[in-house]
Amino acid sequence: MSDVGIAMVGCGQIGNAHFKAIQACDAARVAFCVDVDPSRAEEAAAIYGGRFTTVMAEALASPEVDAAVLCLPHDLHLSFTTESLAAGKHVLVEKPMALNEDEARKMADVADKHGRNLMVGQSTRFLPSHQKAKRLIEDGRIGRPINYARQTCFWVERLSTDWRRDADACGGLYLPLFGSHDVDAMLWLLDTAPITVDARIRAGSDLSDGDVEGWIGLTFEDEAVGSIAFSLRSKETIQGSLIVGAEGTMRVERNRLSVDGEPVSFDHSKGALERQMEEFVSAIVDSRAPSVPGTDGVRTMRVLDLARASSEQQKSLTF
Repeated sequence: MSDVGIAMVGCGQIGNAHFKAIQACDAARVAFCVDVDPSRAEEAAAIYGGRFTTVMAEALASPEVDAAVLCLPHDLHLSFTTESLAAGKHVLVEKPMALNEDEARKMADVADKHGRNLMVGQSTRFLPSHQKAKRLIEDGRIGRPINYARQTCFWVERLSTDWRRDADACGGLYLPLFGSHDVDAMLWLLDTAPITVDARIRAGSDLSDGDVEGWIGLTFEDEAVGSIAFSLRSKETIQGSLIVGAEGTMRVERNRLSVDGEPVSFDHSKGALERQMEEFVSAIVDSRAPSVPGTDGVRTMRVLDLARASSEQQKSLTF
């Protein structure tokens, strides 16, 4: 097929980052810029190309559009994804996949029904450090992983958009915005099925009524354990994962990687969003499933839902 024509739906801050990833992808082009704000859609089209509109149906009716990239408030993911898939378009939807597991399953089912790709924007998987870590684990560099410990602690001084303060639109704070990345990365790197989920979460701050402090613990089929400790009110930034294996220990951060304390080099030439867009587009061109399919998004949403329920019920829950 010729270049994959993409409709960017949501031309705000995250949309601009995806526009640049499309520009860097030789096999893709911007076909439509869609936004509720006509001036923002028009400005995006002037910068990145394609036509502009405020009406989603107009973009989906265009034969120039093969796929849609959705960068929207989380409560719109279900409706816009199903509309795009039903129109015969492939979809890359930003994380979190949906507000909850039930919505995510509906989205995955619609993708199956219409035979179109549904990829979830779990871009942490595409960080060069994490891509290298995945290869090393698969090669047996640290042996079988037995303990995964993640810390995500930093100070959220302000939120970039008002809808992120709204629990109905955003679905929380840490869990949808950051927990979706942390949980997905753990499940992907360990590559084993969860058995139980336990969590204690504290919500409410000057910024949002969403989740800001807490921890999530998982047990897995191969007897591995995983934990995530998070705080969005920490004046010191700590973001990294320690993976203890039967034969070694790995530390993974956004821009650093080490095994048994020794630094490991990796290719920095392409960023996460660029790598992610290349995977989305190449899967369409090659008529194959993407590496982050909707079913993976459903699994991540199930863990997040169980974490909320576990905290509310004050007990461990079965996956």
